[in-house]
Amino acid sequence: MHSWIKTDDLAAFYLSRFGTERLPFDMPTIAKRRGITPGSMDMRIRNFEAYVGKGGLVNIAKKSVEVFEQYKDTPEPELRNLAFPELAR
Repeated sequence: MHSWIKTDDLAAFYLSRFGTERLPFDMPTIAKRRGITPGSMDMRIRNFEAYVGKGGLVNIAKKSVEVFEQYKDTPEPELRNLAFPELAR
């Protein structure tokens, strides 16, 4: 079982807000590179969506709520750099 860290939550939060359009890889690749199953990443994304009232799952993790509240107003480029530091230029 994967132990989620802040950058994992940041990646899921980024994907819930912006998808993969501005990234060089798809969600399953992002998940696998972090040691997360695509299904688990999808559930975390849906938790963020549910938190803002767009459906999804319930029982969002406390760490995810903290990430949401801290970064909800972060512009896309800045959030991308935080979630995917390997892409920062």
